[in-house]
Amino acid sequence: VINKQQRKMSISTRVAVPPVCLCCLNREEHSGNMATTIYTQGARIDHYEIIRMLGHGGMNRVYLARDMLNQQEVVLKFPNDDLIGNIAVFERYKREAQIGNCLHHPRVQRLLNNDEKRLEEYLVVEYIKGQTLRAVLEEHALNPLPVAEAICITLQICEALAYCHEQGIIHRDIKPENIMLQEDGNIKIIDFGIALLEGARRVTWRGLSGTVGTPDYMSPEQLKGKRGTTSSDIYAVGMILYEMLCGHTPFEGENIFAIMNQHVSQDPPSILLMNPQLSSALATVVMRTIRRDQDKRYKSMSDLLHDLRNLEEVKPMPYEPETPRLNQSGRTAITATLIIIAICLLIIALGFLVQFVHNVGH
Repeated sequence: VINKQQRKMSISTRVAVPPVCLCCLNREEHSGNMATTIYTQGARIDHYEIIRMLGHGGMNRVYLARDMLNQQEVVLKFPNDDLIGNIAVFERYKREAQIGNCLHHPRVQRLLNNDEKRLEEYLVVEYIKGQTLRAVLEEHALNPLPVAEAICITLQICEALAYCHEQGIIHRDIKPENIMLQEDGNIKIIDFGIALLEGARRVTWRGLSGTVGTPDYMSPEQLKGKRGTTSSDIYAVGMILYEMLCGHTPFEGENIFAIMNQHVSQDPPSILLMNPQLSSALATVVMRTIRRDQDKRYKSMSDLLHDLRNLEEVKPMPYEPETPRLNQSGRTAITATLIIIAICLLIIALGFLVQFVHNVGH
């Protein structure tokens, strides 16, 4: 069961373990056969000095560190020791580094010093002072954000993603946990761990594995196992905007399977039913971004950005659900549920297979 109030930011990325002061190491045992190296304050890794741990999850450990060459605070991202040697994990982190080198935008977290020589591969990224959008939403205790604030945040998200899409990069995991609000009110998008160049394919989510993702913001096509596209990012942005304007996402359930099934087979309730104070133009924009049918969404992030900037020009349209004809609805729901269950079982099986191969190798 996923409790939204207990969700915390998770940062997914890769890193390595170069020379380190041994007196600053701890060993933390996990359920597996391997212990995970934990660096404490003062540990030296190449020319970086650990300040403190920022997070520790199923995939990695993330530290705030100081670059001793310029005294700049940075973030170091390390894979957990039991994942070292996992080809899929290695490819994920290598991909994030490759993508980071392609992106240079004020609203995207910067990859740093990627051309320097290290004993092992790891990532150094920009340290962003502020809080995640998830933390901001939780501070409002399920109440809507002010409309102007929600639109301002969404405009910045769209600007960043429009730039990424122009570079041929799809994020595929846009959610409040991956959006940082800085102290000056500007946002930065983080965690390109599962981002790929257009045409790539991958579906993962938290709760079924230690990887990434949450079904609340994943598009129906992703949940069906199809490739993520720019339209998938548009869908995720729409879900986030809906949540900011209503205090909750359109689909809620006691477990991830229930939520996934709703994304695939049900229509989101009109945002005007959830928040009647919104303008019809804004409601039209929001509901267009979260259509189940990709062809009915905005064609590009730039188009969405244009309408949000020019709401006075948007022609309000009545919300028409996409529910199939009555005699097909039951069959559609059953088919969608079976697809989701099959995907989940496949991912679980692959997870066990990877772990088995990893254990045999050790």
